Amino acid sequence: MKQFKFSLFIFVFGLFFCIPYNTNALENKVVSCNYQFTNENGEQIDLVYDVFADGSVDLPFTNGSTYLDDGRAWYHSSEFSSIYYQVAKINNFTITCPSIYVQENELGVTVYPNPNLSKLCSGRCYNITAATPILSSWAEKNGIESKKVLSTCTNSSMGFYNRQSYVFPYFRLYSDGEKEWSIDGKSYVPVTTAITGKVGDESFSITVNDSLLDAVFSSSKASCPEQIYRCVTKSESGYSYELSRDASSCTNDELSTEDGQQSGSLYLNTALGDPNSDDGSTDSSTDNSESVAVDDGSDSESNTQPSNCNAILGSTTDENSVAWLLQEILNYVKVLGPILVVILSSVDFVKAIISNDDESMKKAEKKLMIRLVLAVALFLIPTLVMAVLDLVGITTSEICGLH
Repeated sequence: MKQFKFSLFIFVFGLFFCIPYNTNALENKVVSCNYQFTNENGEQIDLVYDVFADGSVDLPFTNGSTYLDDGRAWYHSSEFSSIYYQVAKINNFTITCPSIYVQENELGVTVYPNPNLSKLCSGRCYNITAATPILSSWAEKNGIESKKVLSTCTNSSMGFYNRQSYVFPYFRLYSDGEKEWSIDGKSYVPVTTAITGKVGDESFSITVNDSLLDAVFSSSKASCPEQIYRCVTKSESGYSYELSRDASSCTNDELSTEDGQQSGSLYLNTALGDPNSDDGSTDSSTDNSESVAVDDGSDSESNTQPSNCNAILGSTTDENSVAWLLQEILNYVKVLGPILVVILSSVDFVKAIISNDDESMKKAEKKLMIRLVLAVALFLIPTLVMAVLDLVGITTSEICGLH
C-alpha cells in the first residue's frame, strides 16, 4: 500500500509538472490587434496582428505580397515584429496594441510599428490606433490583462546640446487615463518618469514639464505640437534636458540658446544644425545609435531579445534563420522531456509494484531522479552554451534571443 501511494504521488506530481509545458508560453497567442482604415481607393482595409508570448508577431501578409485586390505591393518595415512586440508589452502581465503607421505611395504600401510625423509623409499616410485588444483564452487563464491605447502622437524633434543627434518625443494616452511617453517609439514610460542614456560620451536625462503635458493631453486624445522647447542644464554627470511648451515654463535653462537648437522642429535641417560645423550643414537623418535607459527606480523587464541583435544564427523571430529552427527544436524538447519523465517513470513504478520487488522500486526511484535532473538540464542548454562561449572568448550575442 505504501508503494502504491508513493507511485500515485509520483504520477500526480508528473501531471502537474507537465501541464505548464502543454500550455507552453512560447507557443501561445497572447492577443489579437485589429486595425481598420480606408485607403485612397475608398476600400476598407483590415490589418490583424497576433502577438505571441515568445515575442513573435504574426503579420497579416508577407513582404511584397498583394493584399486584397488593391493591386499594390505591401511591405512591413525592417524589425517590425520585434519593435511591435516591444511596444505592445507593457510588463509581464499587461499588454496593449500599439499605434501603427501606414504609408501609401507609388512604390506600394509600407506598415511601420509606431507612429510617424504626419508632415513627413510620402504619399497618403495614416497613424492608426487599434480596436480593443482581444486577449486569448490562454492569456486570460494566465492572468494577463490588456489596455486600449486611445491615441499616440509625435510631431516634433529634440536636438541634443551641441550635437547633430536628435530624438522624437512620442506621447500616448490609454482608455483608463494613463499617460506615457518615449523618445524612440519603442520603450514607453509614465510621463512623470525621466529617460536617461548616453549620446556619444555624454550622459543625458530628459523630463517633460507640465506645460507641455497640458498641451499634449488637453483633450480626449494626444495631440503633439510641432514645436517643443528644449531647456538644457549642465550637470556633473552630463546634460539635463527639460521639454517644455515655451521658454518661460522651464524650471532651469542655462544652455539652450547657445547652440541655436532650443526649439525642436518638424524640419530637422533648419533647427538642428551643428554650430561647430564648418559649412553649416546638418544631418537630416535620425541618429539611432544612442544608448537609452529608463530611470524609473525599478528593474522592469522588457523584451528579452534586443531589437538590434546581429547574431550569426539570425533571429528567433525570423522563420528563415537557423536561430528560429533551433528555438523550435528546443521548444518541442522542453515539452517532450517532462512528458517522457512522467510516462517512463510511471511505467517503472507500475512494474515495481506489480513485481512487489523492493530492489525494482529503488531502481525506479533512482531512474526518476536522473530523469528529473536531465529534464531540468534541457532548460539550461542556452545558458550553458553562453557560459562555454564566454570561457572561450566568443560573444554571447552569437545566440542572441535563444532561450
